[in-house]
Amino acid sequence: MLAIIKTGGKQYSVQAGKVVKIEKIEGKKGENISFKDVLAISDNNEKKFGTPYLDGVVVEAKILDQIRDKKIIVFKKRRRQNYRSTKGHRQYLTVLKIQSISVNGKKTSVDKTVKSSELNKKTTSKKTNQKKDSSKNVSKKLSNKETKTTKKKTTKKTTKKTVKKDKK
Repeated sequence: MLAIIKTGGKQYSVQAGKVVKIEKIEGKKGENISFKDVLAISDNNEKKFGTPYLDGVVVEAKILDQIRDKKIIVFKKRRRQNYRSTKGHRQYLTVLKIQSISVNGKKTSVDKTVKSSELNKKTTSKKTNQKKDSSKNVSKKLSNKETKTTKKKTTKKTTKKTVKKDKK
């Protein structure tokens, strides 16, 4: 199930079991938070939109961490006025893991079947990546050997200096 929530003046699309970075919310690591400002929900076969919010829909999440985002450089300049101003900014963020989405008391949480299928995908992709990496190493080794054998031999050009004798 997919839900669109509103927090911090922004809208976020969330699913049960996903990790989301949102604008800072007061709270400590491990605390649970519930969002009641749900704009829309979508299931495989039905979609509901609120005007502006849906009644009876709650998204529950757990705070994983309080972090700061990458630095953003703010540079201002007015041409021909010798005015330049540089400032940096790092936004405070809260990392959440969405626990469940409940609609009128019915909870949709993370399915164990979804977790096992994701684990299978991850392990198979790691194996294929290892195979690809080993083939890359072999091709690199071959290319290094080929370049060594195809190097041109350079010969030194000897120049003879002729000495002119002045006759008097």
